[in-house]
Amino acid sequence: MKSAGRVQNFLTFTLAFAVLFLSACSIRMMYNYLDWIIPFYVDDYVTLTAQQEEIFDRVTIQFLHWHRAEEMPRYERFVISFKDAQAAPMTREQVLYFFDGAEALWTALLKESLPSLLELSVDLNEKQLQEIDENFVAHIRELQNKYGEKNEVERREFFRDKVSDALGNWLGQVTVEQEEMIQLWSTTRNDTTDGWLLNRNKWRQQFMELLDNRHGPSYNDDMRLFLLQPNKIYRASYRQAVLENRVHFAEFLANISTTFTPQQRQHLQHELLGVIDDLKELIAANDK
Repeated sequence: MKSAGRVQNFLTFTLAFAVLFLSACSIRMMYNYLDWIIPFYVDDYVTLTAQQEEIFDRVTIQFLHWHRAEEMPRYERFVISFKDAQAAPMTREQVLYFFDGAEALWTALLKESLPSLLELSVDLNEKQLQEIDENFVAHIRELQNKYGEKNEVERREFFRDKVSDALGNWLGQVTVEQEEMIQLWSTTRNDTTDGWLLNRNKWRQQFMELLDNRHGPSYNDDMRLFLLQPNKIYRASYRQAVLENRVHFAEFLANISTTFTPQQRQHLQHELLGVIDDLKELIAANDK
């Protein structure tokens, strides 16, 4: 459990930044997709029949075997590359490269899961579709209550605290200068929270429309495209704001990496070595 937690922590470290520069949108949505895919969370969205559970369990075993055999080594290589890059201050281009790499790891999970789960989704009945929609609506309502009711100042404070806590965990301690840089970043990023909440509901509506047509000849292709490229449903203005936040956050991380003290860099290297060791342990366990 400790190994799995630390690995998840690393993915959170790389992807939590994406959560922030995408206004908690793209990656939060990715987690929602994984909630639907990964069986540990499927009950949060739909109650399966006994036959469906049996098929789902079999698919899950196959998926986890693939993940350990194929993806864990990719994670290890990714973390080693990330660790090596931390020996010196990073450039904006390096940061963007690792953003893309981390997102690619999640996309690989989705692509591998889709064929079997699309097949399973065809067997969902109308009552199950209603249950899925109701759970999505409830989740969006929770997000609205948690984030939508905040004013702009509160939202910026939220993101500032998230970044400060993340850096503090990986660096050991954040300096006054670094806190000031975090504050400046939080006050200059685009506030896309309202657009994110609007898109969550738009995503739900289109997702349910696709499920309603699950017996149609183009269902698999349409759903696959929808899940792998959810940004296609967003307005151009929102996509532009997200892109600007992405670049802005990459510049911030590159700039703040120039202020890491020797002690902070040593602490970061130690934490990343721990992640690498855990991944090696998980890979070795799979070979036994």
